[in-house]
Amino acid sequence: MIDLKGMINDNMAVLDAESKHQEMLAEQKLERQREALKELYDEIQPTIKEAGYHIALFKTAKHHARKHRSYEESYSYSEEIVCLLKIEFEYSKCLKNTGETESYYAPHTKYAGQHCGGNDPAYIKFVWDDDKGVYHIIPNVAYDYNKERDDVDKLIYLELDGTKDMIVERLALVLANVMRLERNFNATVGGV
Repeated sequence: MIDLKGMINDNMAVLDAESKHQEMLAEQKLERQREALKELYDEIQPTIKEAGYHIALFKTAKHHARKHRSYEESYSYSEEIVCLLKIEFEYSKCLKNTGETESYYAPHTKYAGQHCGGNDPAYIKFVWDDDKGVYHIIPNVAYDYNKERDDVDKLIYLELDGTKDMIVERLALVLANVMRLERNFNATVGGV
């Protein structure tokens, strides 16, 4: 006679073991992301703080670790948790709300695909791609009503995958441009 109950229990044990193994792999991947981003954080944090900007390392849902470029992307969610390093400009009157909005009109509307609303809070995000072994920088700062400005280097708008040195180099370019904007803004406001 076949022991169905025993076979079910055996299969349940295999499924539980596979599930625990997947959880363990996910935890290890998250820890590698955290370690890589912590290394970057430790290197850039003093300069970011000195400039008066906010920097934080935290865990979040994967869909927050990218820039949404369409209506569909803004409503796609992932339950996967990732580590994210983020620079924000909330204390800068000039830069605070210069991020390109990530809200878009729905596909069935007259304005489908266009930005919905003005600028969003500015940020620069960093993630670690564990599969490729590279960092990824996502700058979203210095937009003028969702348009790229002419008075900054166009590279500040481009995302980049690369080594830590490449990412720090791009960050330096982005920060030099936004700090110059801020300096010019403060000179104009102070001179009025």
